[in-house]
Amino acid sequence: MTDYARIYAKQEYLTPGAAETVELIAKAVNPGESALLLDVAAGKGEAACSLASRFACRVLAVDLYDPFIQYAAAKAWRWNLGDLVAVLRADGGHLPVADAVCDAAYCIGGPSIVGPEPCLTELARAVKPGGHVIVSDIVWRRKPDGALGPEWGVVAEISPRLSRDEYTALIAAQGLAVSRVHIHERSAWEEYFRPMADVAREARASGDPDDLALAQEIERDIAVEGRAADAFLDYVTFLARRPD
Repeated sequence: MTDYARIYAKQEYLTPGAAETVELIAKAVNPGESALLLDVAAGKGEAACSLASRFACRVLAVDLYDPFIQYAAAKAWRWNLGDLVAVLRADGGHLPVADAVCDAAYCIGGPSIVGPEPCLTELARAVKPGGHVIVSDIVWRRKPDGALGPEWGVVAEISPRLSRDEYTALIAAQGLAVSRVHIHERSAWEEYFRPMADVAREARASGDPDDLALAQEIERDIAVEGRAADAFLDYVTFLARRPD
């Protein structure tokens, strides 16, 4: 199994533009102290802890990757947020929450991992009328004319290949009204790659064969995703609301 905990060891946010997405969430939702936010595919818990500490709101953070669940729970404890941030192991396509209980729900970079339609369906189900649903994800700025070859690695496996407009329509199909579509700058990808490249350099320098294999994997993925961002992909944050 891919060692994501080590690959992402030098960064708290795990997708391009994630810190900017958190600022978009903060501005749009502006939660009060009684608010409950839902964080799907919460990763290392940086967004959940940042929002809880900033607004004193409650955040339910869910993920399926045990090392990140443990890390996020420990982070909430270190930040003295144990009464505000709850971290659970759960599938973003089958959330352990009742209907219409959250003031806002968000998923930063995770819908394409969970599955865009089931993830969006669950986010929409979880929020109250008038509540916000905010997601960031890959969209296809330009689609290739057919299948991509093996040199494109994980990019070739992305499915479905949704354009920005198709993604907007998928959100709207869940009964949500999209209010803003924010395209992150290309520089957000480079900021995302930089700490992973540092991990690869340190692993390569160790001389250990397993470390060398990890370095090669990271370097290959960075190169492929960088080419894909230049040729095909954008990272986009969508802000939507459930009608009152």
